[in-house]
Amino acid sequence: MKGLKTLAAVLSISALLVSLVPASAGAAAFSHYVACGLSQNAKPSHKCNKKRDKGAFFKSNAATVFYSVCVKFPTRKNLCAKSQEAVQGTLYVNKITSNIPGKHVVSWFVEGKKVGSFNFRVPG
Repeated sequence: MKGLKTLAAVLSISALLVSLVPASAGAAAFSHYVACGLSQNAKPSHKCNKKRDKGAFFKSNAATVFYSVCVKFPTRKNLCAKSQEAVQGTLYVNKITSNIPGKHVVSWFVEGKKVGSFNFRVPG
């Protein structure tokens, strides 16, 4: 009987805690991806041919922020665009000018903290 009361108490507390979580808590604060193209209609892709335009896309869903976007090239060189403003709800693109075959890793940072990364490959 004592175990049943404890279980009921735990379930009641759990239900209360779940009801306190805001509805937006599950929504991602940022959207980010790489696409083979620079249009807002370009779809995320993990493979872009040498001759294609490549873009690093970023959107802040929660607030206007300043972000940095960095690309690590197959040569291990890093290149960053810092202090890019992102107005809440607006999709931004940073052009990636690389035709180097191999794996590229794009990372986004807000307030010095990494908020995401996306890798793509340029075939040889």
